[in-house]
Amino acid sequence: MDYDITKYDRPSVAADIVVFTVRKGDSESYRHLSKPVLSVLLVRRTEWPFEDMPALPGGFCCREETIEETALRKLREKTGVDCPPLSLLCNLSKQGRDPRGWIISCCYWTVIGHTNAALDKNAEWYEVSLKESDGAYTLILTDDSGREFISEVRLNNPNELYNQSAEAEIPRNSLAFDHAEMIVNALLKLRSSLEKPYAAFRLLPERFTLTDLQQVYEAILDKKLIMANFRRKIAPYVEETDGIEGGAGHRPSKLFTRKAAAADSSPL
Repeated sequence: MDYDITKYDRPSVAADIVVFTVRKGDSESYRHLSKPVLSVLLVRRTEWPFEDMPALPGGFCCREETIEETALRKLREKTGVDCPPLSLLCNLSKQGRDPRGWIISCCYWTVIGHTNAALDKNAEWYEVSLKESDGAYTLILTDDSGREFISEVRLNNPNELYNQSAEAEIPRNSLAFDHAEMIVNALLKLRSSLEKPYAAFRLLPERFTLTDLQQVYEAILDKKLIMANFRRKIAPYVEETDGIEGGAGHRPSKLFTRKAAAADSSPL
């Protein structure tokens, strides 16, 4: 056998994870319900490169585990979030994407229901806003103190995203590495997945009102939907229960649940 693996360059491989949720704050009154917002889970880096900048949770793969196992382990270690379902988003290998060397990232994404469970001290939810103009995207992430982190990402073709700052110094009010690119890619996939409501169901309790479901859609799509059209669209995927919304200061709404076929379907 003539093959010698040492004759070939071997990159390091990392796993990064985009985790979305929809958060809803306290309402000021029963007549003015707070607006749910789409949020992404980030961690504050504690070492070079990009020390003190927000980044996606992730890390380097070990020989003893698969890339998927690395993703789940790093997510748990760095944020406290344990074992959500993951879907492969993309592989990024652009030269210069990581100043430490030749590092290929396998990026995963998922959606989870929001809870008040404590996160790791360096992890935090950031509100997501995405603006688009002629294939160029501006990603704005806002932490709970109101500080904004802004990244410019452009779309070269339908399958490939390039972070404009990947080959230059990344601004301090942006994200580490090319993680803005990953978040934009994941959000576009999440939006396209809403042709069917499987991902949205992951963001809701077992029983929900149709208004709850519509608000999840609106938070992800960042636009207001016409109620009648929305309810007609999701009617094949939900069924009415015998329950009504509890604790409402207004006329209580009926509670629905996902149909069995929808409950068993993959959200991503």
